[in-house]
Order: sequence, then C-alpha cells, then structure tokens
Amino acid sequence: MIKKRMTACLLAVLLAGCSAGSGGESAAAPAGVTGDFSGTAKGNGGDVTITLTFKDGELTGVAGVGEKETQGLGDKAIESMTQAMTEKKSIDVDSVSGATITSTAVKKAANAALLEAGVDPTAFGGTAPKENTGGCVFDVNSVNEWLNTSADLGEGTMGNAVAVIPINHVNGPREETLFYAFVNFKYKARNYIKYQVTYLSCTCRSADVNYWMTAYVELTLPKSKDINDSEVRFLSFDRDSQDHYTAGFWGDSNPTPAGATYEQFKEEYIPYFIDKNYGYIQTLSFVEDIDSAEYAAGEGREGYTLDTLSGSSVSTNNIIRMLNALFKYHAEDAYFTAE
Repeated sequence: MIKKRMTACLLAVLLAGCSAGSGGESAAAPAGVTGDFSGTAKGNGGDVTITLTFKDGELTGVAGVGEKETQGLGDKAIESMTQAMTEKKSIDVDSVSGATITSTAVKKAANAALLEAGVDPTAFGGTAPKENTGGCVFDVNSVNEWLNTSADLGEGTMGNAVAVIPINHVNGPREETLFYAFVNFKYKARNYIKYQVTYLSCTCRSADVNYWMTAYVELTLPKSKDINDSEVRFLSFDRDSQDHYTAGFWGDSNPTPAGATYEQFKEEYIPYFIDKNYGYIQTLSFVEDIDSAEYAAGEGREGYTLDTLSGSSVSTNNIIRMLNALFKYHAEDAYFTAE
C-alpha cells in the first residue's frame, strides 16, 4: 500500500480537525433513547430528509421527505425504502432500481439520523464514523474515502465516484516515476463500468504546455467475476462510445516530435486494446512487449506496424501504464470484491 504523509498545510485544508477531539471515542448511546431524530443528504433534485422514531432504544418508525425528487420514481423510492426500514427495524435495505441517487441519499440521511440519535449505527444497519487515530497519516485509500464522503460525490450520487490512483509513468529514456492519475468519472452500467481518467504522459515539453491526457474507458464486468477476464470494451481520447459527448482529451503533442499524429494513434494503436483482457494487459510494460504479428491481426489491420509509432514511445507506453493502473482500480469495485 502506497503511503504518503501529507503536509500540515494540506491536512489543514483537506482534513481539518484531524487531531481534534478525544482520540476518536464514539459517544455512548443514551440508555433507552426515545424521540424523533432527523438526517439530511443530497438527492437527485434536492435535499432528502429521513426521520427516525425511537422508543426505549427501539426503532419504531421511519419517515422521509424529498420534495424535489422525481415524481413517480424518487418519491416512490423514499416511500418504499422507509417502509422497509420500519419493518426491518434497520436502515440496511435494498436500493430501488432506477432511483440510485435518491436511494443513496435515503441511506445517507438515515445514517446521519442514527448519529444524531446517539445510538451505535452498526446496530441498526448503518455505518459508524471513522475513528481518529491521532497520527494523521493517510494513504491513497483514505484520501479517496474522504473525497467520496466529504462532498456530494461517491457511488450513487449525481457527481459519481472519484479517485486518485497510482500510475507508473515512464519517460523517453525509460526512467520510471511514480505519479498519480485522477479518476474523475465512474459510472456502473449493466455489465461494464465507464471511466474518465486524467494522467500526465509527455514530460519532455516545457512546464507551461505540459498538458495532461484524459482517456474515456469502458471496462467490462465479466460473469466469472475474475478481474483477469475483464476486457477493454472501449477506449477513446475524444468521443464516448455512443458518439454523444466529448469525454476525452489528447494532451500529448500532435504530431509528436517523431511525427506521429493523433489520428494515427486513433486509427492504429488505440483500437488494438479493444477486447484485450487484464490478464493480457498486465503482461505489458512497454510497446515492445506487444507481438508485432498480433498487432497486425484482425480485419483492417493488415499492414499496421509498431514501427510507425516507434519514435513516440512516451505516448504509447503511458497508454499501457494508464490501462494497468485503471484495471487495478477497477479490481477494487464491489463487483469483484464482494463475497
């Protein structure tokens, strides 16, 4: 696990209050708590408020309000989920299909209400707040958790999940450097996940034009649930797979110093990775690791050679590095980790 100690200044900005408090001890639940306790979270159209009713420490009722949620869908989700919570005496209930954002808001608001009541959230299907260890040492996972919980971001929200992921960047002389890439969009479809990932590729230019790349990538969710079977469904540095939106950006030189244009990458190199699985992608570190005969295989690829892009190794190699980094993040999705 990669750990980076943040500076005191950055901690003050991103994680204010890290060293405050009483060492992270959770508040003791009042004995036989009774009363109504409310929590609020952002839904699809506005605030969703959930009110929990306790009597002598028992959850006896759950009510919800979300006036700006979609009529006939979001409001029905609030109604059905609060009813299920009341019957189950727990907030751990199924989300409503087609109303993911509202469903997530219902659960977040309910969890906030449990904290307001001063009870142990885990006793009612909720999530306890993270304890303060006092050490203020954070790794990439804790930073990502903070990003997806401190604002209206995360799976099931309107902003979707975001993440910082390590990437092993390589420059022209083959010097490797640990950089970070940024997953600024993640959306789970039926059998694949859509991603936008922004990363630095070319570092040979002056700092004032050292622009980053944004790739739009779709990675499959295989029936085997084996990450090695997951495939690149789509890869682009401009339009999405439906050709509806510009979801990517080619930040490297166009043409490269060796004369290769983005159109050549788009026509020859980028399509090569479509339908390749992680079991294969992880065997690649450099463009030379690609078998030349396999590269030219397939309809319309006859005559394509890697020599065309041999002088543009920074772009070619870091596309490989980006895919490997993204697949590792993809492997952390609950689809692969759930028992």
